[in-house]
Amino acid sequence: ISWREPWIRHGMEQGLRQGREQGREQGREQGLRQGVERGLRQGLDEERVLLRRQAEPRFGADTAERLFTLLLRESDPQRLAAVGVAIVRCETGDDLLQQARRDLPNAHGPNDRAM
Repeated sequence: ISWREPWIRHGMEQGLRQGREQGREQGREQGLRQGVERGLRQGLDEERVLLRRQAEPRFGADTAERLFTLLLRESDPQRLAAVGVAIVRCETGDDLLQQARRDLPNAHGPNDRAM
């Protein structure tokens, strides 16, 4: 047994090193993935706030708040961009909200009232 001890010890140390390195790599990957997800969520949140701020001076606080409620359910940047175009093109707040509902398929929740 004594002649095997160095080999066993070497194998255990090598296994521990590999395990630590794999753990570090998995940790880096998980951290990167979480960072990207957090960044995307933050970017979408900022886009929603910006759209609300753009709608408010043109259509009033009530319309902007109702629009923001619709925007909270959407996570597709292209659909949010379509609402930005609607803010520029629509003539009234009602038109904007109708267009937003068309552009945002997720905007229709079970508790929506007709707006």
